[in-house]
Amino acid sequence: MATIEQAKANKENAKLSTGPRTSTGKQVVSGNRITHGILSTQLLLADESAEEYQTLLDDLQHQLRPVGTLELALVDRIAVSLWRQRRLVKAETASITLKLTQVGIAETVSEGMGRSKYSDQAIKPRDLEPPDQELMEWCAAVIPECEGAAGLNLSDLQEATPLLFKQLTEDAVSAQMPVAEYLSEEGALAVYVRKLAAWCGKELEKVDRYERITQLTGTAVDKLSIPWGKLDIFTKYQTSLDNQTYKAMKALREAQEWRLKTIEAEPALEAEGEVEAA
Repeated sequence: MATIEQAKANKENAKLSTGPRTSTGKQVVSGNRITHGILSTQLLLADESAEEYQTLLDDLQHQLRPVGTLELALVDRIAVSLWRQRRLVKAETASITLKLTQVGIAETVSEGMGRSKYSDQAIKPRDLEPPDQELMEWCAAVIPECEGAAGLNLSDLQEATPLLFKQLTEDAVSAQMPVAEYLSEEGALAVYVRKLAAWCGKELEKVDRYERITQLTGTAVDKLSIPWGKLDIFTKYQTSLDNQTYKAMKALREAQEWRLKTIEAEPALEAEGEVEAA
């Protein structure tokens, strides 16, 4: 049977171990996180918010109501695991975002079309943009003029092929030459007409190619929306964090159950002993 002095001492010790009972006391305990932070000392990266982590820790302490250093450490461990899970989600999002750039989509479309991203035939980011409709219409009109320009002399060219002649004039001006001098070499007009028709033909090919690219772009975006190359790494890390969180939660529950069954139950047992002794 405990003596009266021992009973009194146990009561005093129990008061120190049962945690805060008043709102003021709870506020004091909530401040323990500031000096505790065993696991979070080196947690935050340069671009991460200490305030956001503090809010997470505050919420967990409010919900889980830890008492004492052991329980605070376990709640801190839970907070770290959850914070790292947030970081994992951000990393996965960043990985997908980087792939969903025009370059990433263009490379994936090239792959879908059987073209190496290193070849001259690779799809470039600019190919993802729709062709200039006005330019396509101009090319479609110029090609027949090129076909009809065969055998024409320079004096007849302006009237018979106005679009071709206008382009010819602009190219001569760019070369800082009169049109006659620009075409002074024998056969220069035929060569110019042939090159212009070929260029227009390639531009018109972009229409058909763009339709194919458009079909593959949607597929490419769907494919890139999942970081396949890093999926295994993300999954393993997520599993590891889940296990850490579960173990910390289990350990916290066990610690709280132990406290309730031992430290906080002691004063009640002592009081019953005193009543029986009386």
